[in-house]
Amino acid sequence: MKLSKNFSLEEFTKSAGLVIVPTPEQIYCLKVLANAVLQPIRDQFGNTTITSGLRNDKSYQALVSQGYPASKTSDHFAWSKENPVGTGAADIVCPSAVMFAVFKWVQSNIMNEVGQVIYYPDKGFVHVSNRFSKIFCMPDPRREDTRIMIYKNGKFVPYKT
Repeated sequence: MKLSKNFSLEEFTKSAGLVIVPTPEQIYCLKVLANAVLQPIRDQFGNTTITSGLRNDKSYQALVSQGYPASKTSDHFAWSKENPVGTGAADIVCPSAVMFAVFKWVQSNIMNEVGQVIYYPDKGFVHVSNRFSKIFCMPDPRREDTRIMIYKNGKFVPYKT
């Protein structure tokens, strides 16, 4: 199933070697993410690969066991029992781009569409999620200082532009 010009549902539903069957609500979250956040990144930087998309408890456990910096409260758990206010998220790599440049571009160009952008320099990827208010039509409960961060040495650090 195509979610945007260049992204398919299948790209979001493979996580930690598992295939996740999404609910209609999760498909909605992923479609918003694909069109509002990921498609502009792909249009700017070319090939954009989702390394981790939708998650469930089994994929979360598998990622943690592989040393992946996964969080139980992540937006990857879109509209699920694990995180009922998860908005949809993707960890991405753009092979032809410097990932810090992708991180900075998101801040400068599409931050009004993004709930969180986190740069993982040690792992070489960027995490992006939907803006809460776009999915749930209510004010975002997140603190502003947690929207733009860098994950380094096992800690999330707010990034000031």
